[in-house]
Amino acid sequence: MSEFNFIHDLRSLSDPNHALNFEDDAATLPAADVICTDTLVETVHFLGTEPPQALAHKVLAVNVSDVVSMNARATHALLNLSLPKACDSAWRAGFIEGLERACAGFGLRLLGGDTTRSPGPLVLTATVTGVLEGRTLWQRSGARLGDKVCVGGRIGRGALGLRDMLNGRADTAMAEHFQCPRPRLDLLGSEGVGGCADVSDGLIADLAHICRASGVCAVLDLDAVPFAEPSEDWAQQVTGGDDYQLVFTLRPDMPVPPGCAVVGEVVEEGVEPHANQPVILKGPRAAVEAAQTKTGFVHF
Repeated sequence: MSEFNFIHDLRSLSDPNHALNFEDDAATLPAADVICTDTLVETVHFLGTEPPQALAHKVLAVNVSDVVSMNARATHALLNLSLPKACDSAWRAGFIEGLERACAGFGLRLLGGDTTRSPGPLVLTATVTGVLEGRTLWQRSGARLGDKVCVGGRIGRGALGLRDMLNGRADTAMAEHFQCPRPRLDLLGSEGVGGCADVSDGLIADLAHICRASGVCAVLDLDAVPFAEPSEDWAQQVTGGDDYQLVFTLRPDMPVPPGCAVVGEVVEEGVEPHANQPVILKGPRAAVEAAQTKTGFVHF
């Protein structure tokens, strides 16, 4: 399968009104309210042992999760693929298979992108646009004093899934989540949401992003967190990342959306003795101390 045959085989996933049959150097731009981009690099974001179907899903899913965290529905995607020699015709066919399933599941159409050979690692980039359709834009800066802090589902599956993958157990439920995360499309349009982020760097780190953007602090009660494995290391699960749940603040008078849990409260910034901590941890002392030694995922 040559480069141009590969591109030709992607045409069935394209938007015929804007992608122009992938025959031009650019696409016409469809209407969009939000846009984001994410890159996955082999050995940084994935191990390289994952099947191409899973990688196709994940490069779209992590972007769709960012779009959902702003209360928008993902509509279109651009793909930039830098493929090493090992990504042969069979690999590329599997990648297209995964794209077909992911595009159908997320309601996405392709606009185009770029394919190149890579002399080093496999690098996958997607840019995804989304529309609000009358919904209120969610931003990290929207948290207010007294808001409840909520999470959209179980925390820690990403960290435990990576652990399983590194231990050669790619067939566990946690490993399946690490390879093929499921963005929380069902939470679109939830009422009363203030600040919001998806949990990609770790629950504590992503809640801290909301706090800094909003000029507040938050109390996070580890006893209230719906851990993926309550008997496993709590600190690892709240700092490991790759959960792709939503963490958000909710007005105190609003009901908690189905499937979500209240895990804390937004409080005033700079309250002693936590003046320099955007996220104040409560819970078992050992778990709090262990979590405080970790930073969540950072590139540099």
